[in-house]
Amino acid sequence: MIGPVRIKVCGITHAADAALALRAGADYLGINCWDGSPRFVPAKRRAELLREIPAGSRVAVAVNPSPEEAEGLIKEGFAVIQVHYDPTSAACDPVALSRRVGKGRLWLAPRLTDGSPWPEGLHELASGFVHDAHAKGAFGGTGRRSDWARFTTLCRSQPGKLWILAGGLSPENVLEAMRETHAPCLDLNSGVELLPGLKSAVKMHEVRQALHNYRQS
Repeated sequence: MIGPVRIKVCGITHAADAALALRAGADYLGINCWDGSPRFVPAKRRAELLREIPAGSRVAVAVNPSPEEAEGLIKEGFAVIQVHYDPTSAACDPVALSRRVGKGRLWLAPRLTDGSPWPEGLHELASGFVHDAHAKGAFGGTGRRSDWARFTTLCRSQPGKLWILAGGLSPENVLEAMRETHAPCLDLNSGVELLPGLKSAVKMHEVRQALHNYRQS
């Protein structure tokens, strides 16, 4: 946590970056388990990475997993499964996922165009929700800014849930994002990278300083 804000750093691919993110104050580290991502980490390397991350901080990032696949990730040692999916498609069943792994271990990240309503009934299925930017054919990690106004409305409507703001967050805009949304948790990825899957110590420090300024303001 940096000040009043919880931090998730996603796209961790190396032990050194895991250590960097934890030193910077990250509460959660996301490892991409979807082979369509440039930050994908295969199962054998995930086992090595997980040994470097505190048990409660381990987040598996998955796209359209089956209930069996989600349960398998929990057995690997992940604390939470972050599921990206298209709510207009039958490729993923969040109800079945919630039943299999439990809502306390599930974060949902529906892919929505800007201005689209949040899917009904999701609040009962998971403990956390990732609000990301929409990009055709992509599931997160686009570097685009998300719909902050919708995020703010969602936070106010369901204050008992963990709402995670994602989408193009960087040292240049995290302070603005916090002042506009008062997000309880920020998801950092491409905005703190040198290359996909390679984090920048300088950018992580700059984010920390920006959030320190928010705490002081």
